[in-house]
Amino acid sequence: MPGLATILLLANLTKRSQVMAHDATREAERARSAGRKSDEERLQLAAIVESSADAIVGCGLDGIIRSWNKGAEGVFGHAAEEVIGRSLTILLPPGVEAEEPALIGRMAQGESVASFEAVRRRKDGSDFDASVTLSPIVDARGELVGASMAARDISDRKRAEKEIRRAREATEAANRELEAFSYSVAHDLRAPLRSIDGFSHILIEDYADALDATGRHYLERVRRAAERMGCLIDGLLALGRVTQGSIQHKAVDLGLLARQTAERLRESQPERAVEFVIGDGLREKGDSALLGAALENLLSNAWKFTRDRANARIEFGSEHADGQTIYFVRDNGAGFDMAFSSKLFGVFQRLHSDREFEGTGVGLATVQRIVHRHGGRIWAEGKVGEGACFRFTLGG
Repeated sequence: MPGLATILLLANLTKRSQVMAHDATREAERARSAGRKSDEERLQLAAIVESSADAIVGCGLDGIIRSWNKGAEGVFGHAAEEVIGRSLTILLPPGVEAEEPALIGRMAQGESVASFEAVRRRKDGSDFDASVTLSPIVDARGELVGASMAARDISDRKRAEKEIRRAREATEAANRELEAFSYSVAHDLRAPLRSIDGFSHILIEDYADALDATGRHYLERVRRAAERMGCLIDGLLALGRVTQGSIQHKAVDLGLLARQTAERLRESQPERAVEFVIGDGLREKGDSALLGAALENLLSNAWKFTRDRANARIEFGSEHADGQTIYFVRDNGAGFDMAFSSKLFGVFQRLHSDREFEGTGVGLATVQRIVHRHGGRIWAEGKVGEGACFRFTLGG
């Protein structure tokens, strides 16, 4: 039945045509949707570029400016109509006109160009420091057709860096002068001090019979004062040495240094029963000699201020806070009034009289300088009659 076969063939063709038409419609709709999305993305990108505070400039491989956003007008001072169609060299100061075109040429050869800092020129002829980024512009076929230059004015940042550098240099120079002065004064004081101590000793030894008890008492006071002055000079020289020379950053076992100091303290006064609690695994990167001196001062302080405690306890350990290791030296000794804590780390500043506890007032100032040289900080907490705790960080 040829008529039936024809009908069936026509029906099949019609159905296939309908399916093909439906598929074509769906494909066209996807294409339109993709086109709308692409247009929206381009509009969003254009809005971002236009509203950016940074200068964003598009140019061809020949270095001719093709696009210019509002940020570029603010940074360089040129309106778009003044620069579009002109060479990118209008933005460069004399002597470096070939810099940007050369970079674009490198980009055209397939090389990557890292962001860099350079000097750029405004419309009024003034120059400024800029952070510059060059990015390639490619067409639909992926071929390089130009470059985009993003420039940010970093003049304020550079000025601030220069001021900080100048202030640091001035501070370092002042510190060097102060240290040199202190060192010179300390050395110059040694000779007269030796004379005072020496002649006082001769008077006591050879002329004791010519002096009454009061005279001998006065001479002893002179000798003690000269001895104390010698200790102060030694402390001043030690403080000066802390800030001189370079730091050796090596692995340091702080626990071992603390145990060695504790042993020396026990040997100096074997009659005392002091409990030392020193943590394990206390390792850092730093200068072993300087960190040893810091621990010597802190532990010696704790030893001194616990001498009136029958159950004296000195602890050295660490704790962690905000991703940082904090070391501490804690004791149950005399403590101090927190109202005077600001004086703790001052040179020759003491919270106890010589009658209560001996000292020069240089030890904690030395510790602070050592900690600062390691990029850390130090602070203290205490309560009168209940002990003190000194905490410090190293390396930040």
